[in-house]
Amino acid sequence: MKLSANYHHILVGVDGSKQAQRAVQKAIAVAKRNQAELTIVSVLNVSKLIGLGSTKLGFGYVDQGLLDEIKEKIERLVDKNVASAKQAGVTNVRGEVQYGNPKVELAKNLPAKFGTDLIMLGATGANVVERMMLGSNASYVVTNARCDVLIVRTDVTNQPILSQK
Repeated sequence: MKLSANYHHILVGVDGSKQAQRAVQKAIAVAKRNQAELTIVSVLNVSKLIGLGSTKLGFGYVDQGLLDEIKEKIERLVDKNVASAKQAGVTNVRGEVQYGNPKVELAKNLPAKFGTDLIMLGATGANVVERMMLGSNASYVVTNARCDVLIVRTDVTNQPILSQK
């Protein structure tokens, strides 16, 4: 019986943080080495945006202009990472930006949708705006995912990252 340790579909979460960017770089390398499909995804958590923005309409209001601006920024980030993956030689790569609960989407829904067998995430979250997309959800994903999860703590050459900030 032949055993295979190759991954066939890798899902990597991005949120704009340096840690997430390192995870994308490593995911690109792993996808290329395994000839795997790669999905680069960001999940926008709208509930974290309630009350943000310049409007004075009160609690529970989501500023649509701010929401659109953040989504466009994240779409550009995901598109840039997809282009980097293609340039590095990953032939089957896609990007996705969606709204939802990042914990559930990254641990359960997106892996089921894409047939993911490896999820890769950065070790820590980012600033207030970026945390709404991925943030400190890594521990939830590690605990609840039904596939392997790799938390990236080293650079693409597997050298320790001196500063996680």
